[in-house]
Amino acid sequence: MNLEFDPRPQPDDIPALRREVRDFLAEEAAAGTFDPDDLDATSRFNRDFSRKVGARGWIGMTWPRELGGHGRSYLERYAVTEELLAGNAPIRVHFVADRQSGPMLIRHAAPDVRDRLLPQIMAGELCFCIGMSEPDSGSDLFAARAKAEAVDGGFRLNGRKVWTTLAHRAD
Repeated sequence: MNLEFDPRPQPDDIPALRREVRDFLAEEAAAGTFDPDDLDATSRFNRDFSRKVGARGWIGMTWPRELGGHGRSYLERYAVTEELLAGNAPIRVHFVADRQSGPMLIRHAAPDVRDRLLPQIMAGELCFCIGMSEPDSGSDLFAARAKAEAVDGGFRLNGRKVWTTLAHRAD
């Protein structure tokens, strides 16, 4: 069986957007903001870089304008994300918030919580983490048995979590 895919034309603005991201990455690498050749995962966490990405409007790109988002297409978001990843950019501060936590806040959060957090996410100022693994449930969050309980000064998580990426650095 031969698979054939018809090429789809890109909208005219996508190649220009990709060039914009590549130019930005080249400028930031030249300025020493990050080293695109550094493969150490710990260097992928860079709050200053995420703030610069936010200032460009590249966080919350597809979020509704009425909530402060940019109302752009998913293809534009894909192009920006692909270029940032290809350039080995340090996007770990904002990546989970942009792709998972923000959309969940848009859909499910109380308006006062949503209205307080979304602008901070889009500015690249908040780092979210998510726990996606627990014995006997894997990545199935609905099967997780861990429970957060309110305590003085925050929350206590009771359960048997295996890992939570960036929990020690998240806001």
